[in-house]
Amino acid sequence: MAYEVKLIINGKKEPFKRTEPPFLKEITRALVLQQHQVRMYGKNGGPTDKDFDNNSKEIAKFASQFFKDQFTQEDFLNGADGENVTVISNIIDQCLGVKNPDDIDIDKSKAKK
Repeated sequence: MAYEVKLIINGKKEPFKRTEPPFLKEITRALVLQQHQVRMYGKNGGPTDKDFDNNSKEIAKFASQFFKDQFTQEDFLNGADGENVTVISNIIDQCLGVKNPDDIDIDKSKAKK
């Protein structure tokens, strides 16, 4: 499976690709990220502005490392639009073993037959 994000860097949309599947280090990093998010949302009073800033930085770091440092953490923070943030979220979910919602719907429809 190929992965791709397109970031706006210096005013230009640049594509970045990865063709390898997630490896143990990315799976582990996704687990750490998930643990931090669970802790963040489980705090009394909920997440703070600082928590959200730290979460954004961790997601950007994950993205940069997942794409083998083809772009920096700052490039992702400043150049990823909503669509590409969703791409990274889906990659993190995949690393965590979360099924694609479309696949779940397909599985449900097959089970009904």
